[in-house]
This record gives sequence, structure tokens and C-alpha cells, in this order.
Amino acid sequence: MPSSKHLGYSDDLVLTFLRGLVSSNPSLKLLEQERVIFSAIEQDQKVLLLSGGGSGHEPAHAGYIGDGMLDIAVAGSIFASPSTKQIVAGIRSKPSKAGILVIVKNYTGDVMHFGLAAERAKASGIDVEVVIVGDDVAVGRTKGALVGRRALAGTVLVHKAAGAEAALGSDLKQVTAIAQSVSDNLVTIGASLDHCSVPGREIEQFLLPNEIEIGMGIHNEPGIKRVSPVPNAAAVVNTLLRYLLSSTDPERSYVPFLQADDVVLLINNLGGLSILEISAITHIVISQLRETYKIEPVRTYVGTFMTSLNAPGFSVTLLNATKAGGAHILDLLDAETTAPGWTAKLPGGTWAISKYSQIVVEDVKNRFRSPSHVKTDPATFAKILESGCHAVLKKVPDITRYDTVAGDGDCGETLESGANAILTALKEQKEINLSDGVLALNDLAELVESSMGGTSGGIYSIYISALAQGLRKIGDENGQAVDLSLPILAKASQFALTALYKYTKARVGDRTLIDTLAPFVEVLASGSGTVEALKLAVYSAAEGVEKTKKLEAKLGRASYVGKEELAQFDAEGGLPDPGAVGVAALLEGFVEAYIK
Repeated sequence: MPSSKHLGYSDDLVLTFLRGLVSSNPSLKLLEQERVIFSAIEQDQKVLLLSGGGSGHEPAHAGYIGDGMLDIAVAGSIFASPSTKQIVAGIRSKPSKAGILVIVKNYTGDVMHFGLAAERAKASGIDVEVVIVGDDVAVGRTKGALVGRRALAGTVLVHKAAGAEAALGSDLKQVTAIAQSVSDNLVTIGASLDHCSVPGREIEQFLLPNEIEIGMGIHNEPGIKRVSPVPNAAAVVNTLLRYLLSSTDPERSYVPFLQADDVVLLINNLGGLSILEISAITHIVISQLRETYKIEPVRTYVGTFMTSLNAPGFSVTLLNATKAGGAHILDLLDAETTAPGWTAKLPGGTWAISKYSQIVVEDVKNRFRSPSHVKTDPATFAKILESGCHAVLKKVPDITRYDTVAGDGDCGETLESGANAILTALKEQKEINLSDGVLALNDLAELVESSMGGTSGGIYSIYISALAQGLRKIGDENGQAVDLSLPILAKASQFALTALYKYTKARVGDRTLIDTLAPFVEVLASGSGTVEALKLAVYSAAEGVEKTKKLEAKLGRASYVGKEELAQFDAEGGLPDPGAVGVAALLEGFVEAYIK
């Protein structure tokens, strides 16, 4: 449920909000007493747009003041219509010879007060037109026979299209026609996991923890139904789209949509969902529109456009742009605006690039994959890898036993996953380019990272990637094809260890896999990569494991292990570091296969 905790405010919250808004935007002015926000830019030759209503729906409506959208916004108290007096003050706040269009959300108080204000303005000689927006399909025709549909986030599309039309210099009749046409071809429905909580008011009854309300209004009004338990997102979207696009339900079928129509999609966060979730919901909506209804939206707007304070829900709006006015409507929606609340600011030409073909399915792995000068014998390379992996697998039970005490118990499982992934790739003869030393190591790094995961997978992958980088550097310096040899490997291994030290603070003596890896690399390098040095390096790695039995852990969970837990390993000389055991086994397996 949304948090019912709110900070206290010594002054009126809505007025404080408006003061903050104008303080952060020099192009706005505030009539404090009437809570009217308006553009400070003189525009007495163009049609002005005024909207407003109860607060709590931010960024609506004051957030939509700017070139190309609204010019004036009137703010009521939270979820309460502004008074007629306030609205009249708004109409008079900014004179225009071209007249004013008043855009009203279809709620009884708003319609009454905005309508009365418009009539008073007309009586005083101001040219005013009114468009009432109602886009909520949760209100059926029978229930809404007298009052019509409620207004939801689709209202913002009316603001955008009409504001862009006014910016073109169109007269009041033309601007009004655009606003009415967009309004007539909108459908919206929302769903919320709970009611919002209103600052300064008693907590209303929330939905049960396992309920979701389909069709909830933006003032906590009841929707069509409550569903329990809460379905997954795909099921919720499926339900909402059926209400939006039903051609057989006489209660809900307000706007027809054909496959050939240009459809605009708006996904609105009601205030309490994360950006992560709202983007995921967008993908689900688009997928279902495409697969079930054969509709490919030509524009998709995602964000927080009209909230219900902190309600943990969302709404879906569809506009039939073809019926509303065709390509001209899309041009109006694409037009630039300085209104801060309109966050969908992609240039119109961007949408012409493709129709939702952005999900890349081609293999980009080879795009920047150039061969190196370091060559290897595929059969030998495969044999060495297999030997190392099998050596690790034999040690998995011991590693798991050690890590159950010294770690999270998953070290053996992680190493097992990596070893099996490599063996599978070798068996299927794919994923690893065994004839090129650099490409082979790059392939192994990706394979290890994806199969092992976690910190150990990252460490292995970093080291292997750096080893590949070292080999490429040596090969490039040579300038011609060279076979991978022990001296080359020794030099590249030093390069890789130095690179690894950039990403981990662990050093020899800290009781980690570094206690095994570092001695191996240093001994191999000091012996110029001879076979004798290789044998001594493996011995040093095994010796490093033994040393970890006597070392005090400084990193990870092992640093919290008590003496009582360690006592069970006294007969074995102490508890070795599980990661060091794994590295030693891997190196022993590699060397054994190489020497044979």
C-alpha cells in the first residue's frame, strides 16, 4: 500500500506548492489569493488555453504551462474544484484579442464552476469556448448517461494538441475544434493496487493487501471491480485493453479502432509506481496491442502525466489519431513545447525511424570482434580446458563443505556451473573460438560471467578478459602471427593480475583466491615461462591454499566465522579459503594436461 505518512506544512500545501513552482520557473507568475498560475510571456494575439481543477494530480495542470500547451492554470484544493471566482480571475489574468479556450475535466464541480466562469467572462465581452474532456471507459454508458465519462490522463493529450494548434496562430474556432476532436476520440482506463493517501486527512480505507481495483478514478473513486488475488501485470493489461478496445460491449465501446488507424498510446503513472515498473508495463501493453489487436502505436508517451497523489497504479490511454484529424494531430503532438510537465519531448522525425523494431535480435557479438596475431592449437586448447574443468568438478564437494562454514555455501555450486558451461560449449563445439588465443579467452570470459554470476564470476571474467587484452597487446607488438607459448602466457598473466588489482582490494595474505592466483602468476613470470617454472608455479599455488588455513579472513563472510566453527577443521590443518581451493584445482588441471 502507499505510505500514509506525510510531512506537516504550516501553510496551505497547494499554495506552498504553487509558490515553489514559480520560484523555480521565471516564465511563470502567480496570483496568490486566487491560486492562479499563468505564463509571464505576453501573447495577446494568440488563442490562450486555460485549464485546472483540484490539486493532487501534478504535474497537471500547472506543469503544462508553456509555449505550445497551456497558458493559465487554476488550482483548487486537493481533489476539489477551484471556485468560480478563482477561474474568472484566471481568465482575466492574461488578456488576448484571440480569445480563450477553457479545457475542463468532466467532474460535476469542475464543469459547474468552469462553465459558470466562462459564461461570466462571455458576459463581460471576453471570447471564450469550453471543451469538456471525459475519457474514462470505466464509466459505462448506463451509469454515465447523465454525467458522462470521468476525465483521466487523456486530458493531457487535449492540452498538447490544442496548445500546439494555438501556437500556429489558429483562431479560437479552429483550436476548439482540435481540442474537441481529440477529446471525442480518447479512451482511458486505470488500475491501482491501492487508494492514495491525502496529506492532512484521515486515512481512508485501503484495498486489501491482495486486491487490485480495475477502473479506479483519480480521486479514489470506485472502479469496475476489485480482483483478488492480484493478477500478474500481463493479466491486468489484458483486462484493461479489453475495456478500451471492446467493439461488442455497448457499455464500453466509445471509440472504434481499426488496424489501419494511427493510434497514440499514453502510459501514465498514477504516482506510486517505479520507473522500472512503468517501463515494463509499457512493453506489455505494446506487445498485447500488436499480438492481440494488430495495433502498432505510432506514438508512445510514457511517464507521470496525471497523478492521483501517490497511488500505486497506472492508466492506459489510446487516441485514434486518424479519426481525430489524421497526420495533423500527430504533428501537433510532435510540436515542441516548453511545458516542463510534458516529458515526451522526442522530435517528430524520431518516430519515422521505425515502428517498434528497436528490439535487436541480431548477434552483435562479432561486430567489434577482430582476430589477433596469437594463434593456438584447437585440440590442445580444448584438452587443457577440459582437464581444468574436470579438476574443479572433483573438488566441488570439498569447496562446498568449506564454503558452508567460511562463506555463503555457494562457491562450489558457482564453480560447478562455470565448469559445466565450458565443458558443454566444448562438447557442442560452439561459443569458443579455439584457434585464436585472444578470441578464445574473450569467449571464455563471457561464458564464465553468464554461467557463474556473482562476485566470483566477475573476478574470473575480469582476469580472463585482461589476459586476452595482454595477449592481444603482445601479438600486436610482434606484428605477425605467433603461437601461444609459455613465455607469452607468463607476460600476459602478469598484465592480467595487475588489471585485476584495479577492481579488488584483495592481496596475498587476505585469505582469498588471490593467495593462490598471485603466487602462480609471479613464479611463472620470474621463471620466464619455462616448463620448470610452470611446475613450480603450480606448487606455489597449492602452497598458497595451505597458507590460507592459517590466515585470518579480512573480507567477506569468512571474517565473521567463530573459533568454534573453525575447530572442526583442526584435523585438516585448518579451514582453507574455498575460492583459493577452486583456483588451485583449475590451475593444476590446466598444467597437468599441458605437460602430458
